[in-house]
Amino acid sequence: MGTIIKLISNLITTAFGIIFIPLSLFVLVVMPFMAISDGVKIISTGYSVNNEYLTLMIAVLILTYISLRFRNLRRIYALFPSMFEFLKYLIIADCFISVGAELLNYSHTTLNPTIQKLGIAVFIASFILWRIFAAIYYSKKPIVAFKTSNKERMQNYSKEA
Repeated sequence: MGTIIKLISNLITTAFGIIFIPLSLFVLVVMPFMAISDGVKIISTGYSVNNEYLTLMIAVLILTYISLRFRNLRRIYALFPSMFEFLKYLIIADCFISVGAELLNYSHTTLNPTIQKLGIAVFIASFILWRIFAAIYYSKKPIVAFKTSNKERMQNYSKEA
């Protein structure tokens, strides 16, 4: 019975790693480019477009939660150790960018130029806030520790030792 459960969990992990992880990585990598192109389209035409950034973010967050919640699915991050940090960075970036794109889209549903200019300012501010947040977050929790320890030991190359 234990080998059947282990076999089923390995099959689910393999299917999840082959289907859902590449799909969520593709969505996370492509989403900023889609948001920027939609933002340029909205600003240049003055009309709102059909976008589903928050829905995509919720779907990716659910898939990421599932992959982190279950122990057998967490093995994917043991196989690819830098993938978790890559996912974390892209999720943070896409959250800011998707909220900015949604607010820009919402501001152009009305014909009020003041609200449209405010939407453009919020869209640009979302990029700036994302960079500030990422800089603060990764300065406090760096991906790789580059600091050397205070007690570095020098090798003794003298002949006397």
